[in-house]
Amino acid sequence: MNTIATRALPAWAPKIDPARWVDNRLYTDPRVFALENERIFMKTWLFAGHESEARNPGDYFTTTLLEQPLLVARGADNVVRAFYNTCRHRGSRVLLEACGHAAAFRCPYHNWVYDLSGNLIGIPGEEAYDGSGFVKEENPLVGVRCEVELGLVFVCFDEHAPSLRDYLGPKIFATLSTPLANARFELVKYKGYDLPVNWKVFAENARDGYHVPFVHPFFRKASPPGPYFLYDNGHAVQHLGMDPAGIEPQLWERLQEYTLPGVETGDGYIVTLFPDATITLRSNVISIDSQRALGPKQVHMESRVLGLVGDTEAMRAVRELGHATWFLNPVELEDGPIFIGQQQGVEAKGVRYSVIARGADATTGTRGDDNRLRQWWAAWRQAMGVEINSLDGELGVGLDADR
Repeated sequence: MNTIATRALPAWAPKIDPARWVDNRLYTDPRVFALENERIFMKTWLFAGHESEARNPGDYFTTTLLEQPLLVARGADNVVRAFYNTCRHRGSRVLLEACGHAAAFRCPYHNWVYDLSGNLIGIPGEEAYDGSGFVKEENPLVGVRCEVELGLVFVCFDEHAPSLRDYLGPKIFATLSTPLANARFELVKYKGYDLPVNWKVFAENARDGYHVPFVHPFFRKASPPGPYFLYDNGHAVQHLGMDPAGIEPQLWERLQEYTLPGVETGDGYIVTLFPDATITLRSNVISIDSQRALGPKQVHMESRVLGLVGDTEAMRAVRELGHATWFLNPVELEDGPIFIGQQQGVEAKGVRYSVIARGADATTGTRGDDNRLRQWWAAWRQAMGVEINSLDGELGVGLDADR
């Protein structure tokens, strides 16, 4: 982690605890986004996919995180590995497809071939390199740290970061183990879409219980909140219930079908992982929602639905219904306009900060107030190496010169 720098508050700062407001430029300034890439995303475990997306040896999927082209593949030894999707010859992407199966990875530019463990095994006209000093065995695909826990595939660009298990911590791991440790899961639906917002907008919203009664009328009557818990490294859990009195009888009947192993009807939670991933359980479905930050005002959202290996089409249809009911529809139809409205609002040059002062600090409770956002921002400050939710003076020229 970066050493926290001591600095005076900006002259325009409100007269409240600095942990209870956020400089609005943190959602818009490209210099802030560049520092976040360097100090957060390049140092932290990032969700990449589910292991079922590379189920068998030779299966792979590709993605791009922080403009870094990656390929994730299951090797002949059944180990899931990640590599930079970059040929060691002329820098071309080795695999162009989003996913697939291959006995080996062949670069389309000059046909250099790598095995499933990343070793360079084939070069057309290899004898032409004789005497050049080039050694084939010293030029495999460059690996990226990759670890899998409970079927969840994460990557990390920092060799010195703690293990994924340590980063998640025992409480988060135990929560996710129900149901992920109880059966074999697989991806049953994927959706990706772009939003013109800063990545922190979704990250905050996922743990903002204050907005739920106002933005989500169905949740207000059908989803009573349970206890929440704030954990180390900026992670959190909000337990959720279901109230059949607020759900149409026919829908309620469907939502009770095919409950996941170890889960009681009505059980649910939202696990929010710092910096920006959420894993939601709702009785018969798991939703994994993550984002790829593309710029200070642009993200690519990824939503994955998990079901059980061996599910019938009827079972999958019920799980997709649960996903649409509890997550996809509320986010797209109700949260989406709020996300965009917030991003547009923080552009106002005459409004320097937003307030996150509601509620007393607490690590547990029911639904919670802004204390859950303050815990997230505490993790952000720790990672960024600053004392307040602002970067005045941190960027050389200083953000305050812009206003």
